Parts: sequence; structure tokens; C-alpha cells
Amino acid sequence: MALDHFKASALPNPPVEYDPQHMRQLIRGIELYFSQLDSKATQNSEKYTADTFQGGKFIGDGKDINVPYAQLVSTVDQSAAAIDQAYAITYTGTDFAVDISITSSSRITFVHPGKYIISYSIQFQNTQNSLEYIDIWLRQNGTNVAGSNTRFSIPARKSAGVPSYLVAVTPIMLSVAATNDYAQVMFRVSDTAVTVEHLPAVTYSAGVTPAIPATPSVIVGVQFVSS
Repeated sequence: MALDHFKASALPNPPVEYDPQHMRQLIRGIELYFSQLDSKATQNSEKYTADTFQGGKFIGDGKDINVPYAQLVSTVDQSAAAIDQAYAITYTGTDFAVDISITSSSRITFVHPGKYIISYSIQFQNTQNSLEYIDIWLRQNGTNVAGSNTRFSIPARKSAGVPSYLVAVTPIMLSVAATNDYAQVMFRVSDTAVTVEHLPAVTYSAGVTPAIPATPSVIVGVQFVSS
């Protein structure tokens, strides 16, 4: 770390002749200056800069900070084979990512320890003629995170061939202790007719619909909060 524009202590003006009192004041002023340089509490410094800090890095000329973040997406359908099993949400790619990556298709893997907010948006489809339930929670390094579950209910289908939809959205804060720790978004459904669904892009049709971009089945945002 470097100090910029550090303010030196004021030194007494020299007398015409030798004066012990003046020498004591001069030595005291010099001692004070160097004690401030050695101190971590640089109160007399106008500013100080560093090359790195825990949880991120400086970029450019040091005025901008680059902290970990990511937006992960899935553009495919996902389903559960059984109602008594938990399944990890998987991803097909990233829209943005700095020091966060996808490993083993479902693991959100971190470079820097710290506190993170994981916000998921998952689109479910129900083709069953009954209201069903969905549980979504976090798993960290293979272990369920206590108190992280949210339950959603998805309405019965509207009619045969016309399913109902639900977008499950929740932000959760997670503490990451070590490099290469990972988190997974887990889900279970009360009926296998409930699936995670993507929708293709819609082209413009006069008098019918505007052009609509594709709908990912999953969007997960990850944001660094604090070291």
C-alpha cells in the first residue's frame, strides 16, 4: 500500500543561536512524522492506494474496483425423475462472470471467500390437472444450507395442452469460506409433471404478437457483498 500526498509535521523555525528547547521540539516533530508513516492509522494522509484487496481487484488506474459477480443461465428444459429426490439446477452458459464459474454443470464455484447474494429466477411448467408444490434451496459443498428453502405452489394446467407457469424468484445470502467452495441451487417437485421450462423466441406476427426474445428456463445472479 502506498501513501499519497502525506502531510509532514510542522517544524519550528530555527533560532539565531543554539537553543536546547528548539532542538527538542525539532526532534519531537521528526519523531512524530516517522511515527505517522509507521502507523496503520494514516490520519494525516490525503489518500492511500493499494494494488489488491480481499474479495476483488483494482482495474485501470486504480479508481475502479472489480468485484466477483456472475449471471448464469440455462436455455434447456430440466425435469425430475422422482418426487422423493432432490435435483441440482444446471446451466448451459454465463451472460457475465468475473471470478465465478460453473463446474460440473451445476456448481457455482467461487475464487474469493466472502459474503454473496445468490438470486435465482426459475420458470416452472405444470401439465398436471392439479395444484402442485415446488421446494427450492441451496446446497453448499454438497451439504444443504440450513434455513435456505422456499416453497412455491404452481396452479393446475389451464386445459389439456395449455400448461400453467410459475416463475420462482428468491435472493439468498451465502457465506463462502474458502477458494473453490461451490454452491448449488436444488429443487424438488410434488409431481414429475412439473418441469423447468424454457421458451423459444417468438417472431413478429402482424395483429398477433410482437417479437419476443427467448425465455431462459433459469437465470441465476451472483453478487459479491463483503469479504
